[in-house]
Amino acid sequence: MGAVSERGSSTLKSTARELLPADLFFALQKLFTPRRLEYIAHVLTPGELRVLGSLYDAFIIARIKRMSDARLKKFDQLTPTDEQQQKFYVCVQAEWLKNEQYLLGTVLKRCPTQKELFLDFMNNHHGLRFRAYFAMKYPERMRKR
Repeated sequence: MGAVSERGSSTLKSTARELLPADLFFALQKLFTPRRLEYIAHVLTPGELRVLGSLYDAFIIARIKRMSDARLKKFDQLTPTDEQQQKFYVCVQAEWLKNEQYLLGTVLKRCPTQKELFLDFMNNHHGLRFRAYFAMKYPERMRKR
């Protein structure tokens, strides 16, 4: 107790059990070690966790959220290993973009325009974040350029 939380609030540092609704806490507790669960709870909000396609991705997404732009750019050196993996990459990327569109829509409380989607994509480095996600989740499907 006594530290500032990862999410940037000035309140005393809370535990994962205090930060997360019970359903998310217990679901994540089944998937992750206590240390990883605490990390996830201090980096991702309940809203962010609820839009994940799979809670198994929570640790990867939390790590990516905290990465600097310089670290994210290192993933730009990677590419899918072959044509089959490139097709898989594009399919997963399309789902990622749908989720980003949904998240932006929830913030705006309406369907975002193409311009808003583009600005959000560029300002938040979604291309780099997706490549990092894919490389961390499927390292065997990626290689250096």
